[in-house]
Amino acid sequence: MEHMVVPMKKVSFHKRGVSNGPKALKPIPVIIRCKACGRVKLPHFFCSVGIKQNPGEENNSTG
Repeated sequence: MEHMVVPMKKVSFHKRGVSNGPKALKPIPVIIRCKACGRVKLPHFFCSVGIKQNPGEENNSTG
């Protein structure tokens, strides 16, 4: 007769979640291209490299 290995105590939901947390599936980040410069960026991030002024807007800074 063979004996089965049995855990000594029940593992709580919290302890089980903590130990299995790193095994969870991670969402794949969506990567888009900046419309102004064409560089790769994340959707809600501001691309400071590709700032283009509007055609009617000119930089007239006379000090």
